[in-house]
Amino acid sequence: MKKILLSTVILAAFSLSVILFEISCKKSATAQSNSTSTTPAQQNKIIYLLYQGDVPNTTQALYGIFEANYDGSSPQQINITMPTGVTLDDNFLSLSPDHKTIFFSGSVTASNELDIYSCNFDGSNVKKVAANGENAVAF
Repeated sequence: MKKILLSTVILAAFSLSVILFEISCKKSATAQSNSTSTTPAQQNKIIYLLYQGDVPNTTQALYGIFEANYDGSSPQQINITMPTGVTLDDNFLSLSPDHKTIFFSGSVTASNELDIYSCNFDGSNVKKVAANGENAVAF
């Protein structure tokens, strides 16, 4: 009888130590919120160029950058104010991995030179990031 009681106590102690070990080794990952994360709205969007006609009195086409849901629903134009003398071009359009920055090509009207520009997802903060982009390969 003493052996059975002693075995039961040892087995219970062993089980308790295994449970405590598993609890202490349990790993948990929690996402931390920060201000640089993308919004759910941006994560579920596509961007694309849409032909909107020709620029009057030139041979250049007029394009717009649009965003839409993955299924193409709810298209909305992203209002981008291009620098003076530059028009949006259809050679390059890309979205940064964090979905916050759009990269696109712009054509200088006077010289027909192609440059690469960037802007925020909402169309603000337009900047030239690469000059003479026609000689560069962009993906």
